[in-house]
Amino acid sequence: MLGREVEYAVVGGGAAGLAIAWQLALRGHVPVVFDAKQPGSGAMTASAGMLSPAYEAEFGELHLLQAMIESRRLYPKWAAELGDIGYEATGTYELALMPEDIPYVKRRMEFERSQGLRVEWMEGRELRERLPILSPRIPGGSYAPDEGHVSPELLRDRLVEAAQRKGVVFLSETPVARIERTGRNFLLHTPRGLYQAEVVIVCVGVPVGDLELPFRVYPVRGQMVAVEMPRPGWLPSAVRYLNKAYGYGYAVPKRTYIILGGTVEEKGWDASVTMGGILDILRRAYYVFPDLYEARVIRIWAGLRPATQTRTPLFHKEPESRLYYINGLYRNGILLLPLIGEGVAQWIVEGNLPPVLVPFQVEEEG
Repeated sequence: MLGREVEYAVVGGGAAGLAIAWQLALRGHVPVVFDAKQPGSGAMTASAGMLSPAYEAEFGELHLLQAMIESRRLYPKWAAELGDIGYEATGTYELALMPEDIPYVKRRMEFERSQGLRVEWMEGRELRERLPILSPRIPGGSYAPDEGHVSPELLRDRLVEAAQRKGVVFLSETPVARIERTGRNFLLHTPRGLYQAEVVIVCVGVPVGDLELPFRVYPVRGQMVAVEMPRPGWLPSAVRYLNKAYGYGYAVPKRTYIILGGTVEEKGWDASVTMGGILDILRRAYYVFPDLYEARVIRIWAGLRPATQTRTPLFHKEPESRLYYINGLYRNGILLLPLIGEGVAQWIVEGNLPPVLVPFQVEEEG
């Protein structure tokens, strides 16, 4: 027999790989997770952990929006099962930075309401009653009370712990260079040797090395800054802000710090931090929160997020085999995690995707 035998091979230990492995283990299976580096060290680290369907989907992305809403509804259950993942259901604000931005923010609010989301409009004075730290220059914005956020780092740690308790095996620093079909099974070529698996789930995100995917994945760089929270509770909710000229940004509170971000850059596989990207992030944040001028910078970093041509997730199953590909989570990997974890596990074990995920099942990228 060629290679060490495993039942379920999960290639890629990012957000999707961790969630799917845990859910398969809960269903009585023993996945082995192969990761080129360490679990959760890729796109998961390029996220602020926002759970904000109201402000993530664009006007035409109705299927994606419904998937986001359904996944957000699962988060309280996941938080209860996993433990401390930094889950906070404190709502999300979206601000117009200048008066000319108000029509666009209001139109987004109307779209969100039309899809059944709770969103309210607030004038600048009302906003400052809720958030006294806002600049008096902010003319207005909307508030979605059902949104929230988690800590990507805590979520990663709890998923790894929960998966290990259920018997999931993690092989770090073990990239899969090639997947070869051998009859009904698959042979995985790795630096540790060969592994033979009945079922393979490829969740590598941005591909590393020579591993081929059935559709193209584009790395999109996101730069981020963590600054010290001026005082406990200083920022109670996630805040997003946009301007036609200055672009988009966000501030997401964690327990002792705030994550600032907003860059969306197609620079290939370059995960560098740039002066221009950080300058844009800090300039927008300072415009919204003048008191952050004296905040201590804790960390600056960048990561690559996997995007498809459609900028939506893609699920692919090789014909007449048990080889699956999950990719293209882009900026929404954390938000979609519970739905994808449970839905893909159901697909693999029972043979059918939940209806909300069916629109993302494709044979090849169109």
